[in-house]
Amino acid sequence: MQYTDIFELSRTRGELSGELAAQDLPALASLIDPGCGGALVHWSAVGTAGRNDLPGADLTIDAQITTRCVRCGEPVTLVIRKTVPFLFVKSEKEADAIPIEDDGDYEIVVGSRKFDLAAWVEEELILSLPAFAQHDDCAPPAEHMHDEGDPAEAERANPFACLAELKRRR
Repeated sequence: MQYTDIFELSRTRGELSGELAAQDLPALASLIDPGCGGALVHWSAVGTAGRNDLPGADLTIDAQITTRCVRCGEPVTLVIRKTVPFLFVKSEKEADAIPIEDDGDYEIVVGSRKFDLAAWVEEELILSLPAFAQHDDCAPPAEHMHDEGDPAEAERANPFACLAELKRRR
């Protein structure tokens, strides 16, 4: 694990970078199919002036995550490239005091003098994953396709039609 003083990184406008694999990111690894290859993640964090007197940093992630396509079952590689600006506070109470409209495009995070960089990167990756990993041009196998039948047959009686009938009886 790699830790840093996130407040010092911001103050000095420092830069850190690294590489992580699936075994370094257990929460992410639990969400992807281990038989498909895993993940290779390049990241960098650059301290910034932030805003509103709060320290900041930009986290840049360039990742390739291989898992299984939910449609065809074959391996699919998800490419995640993003830069996210962060502001750091010293406590949850301080974070809660920031009005939502004041944070703009920044993510607010409780920082520390022993900030876990891998956990920070992992959380951003998990938030960036699609709900269902699939190829852009993939169709499900034919055996998984269901025949919906004739659309006219699919029409059902209005479940409230019986209420209208009851109303007429009164």
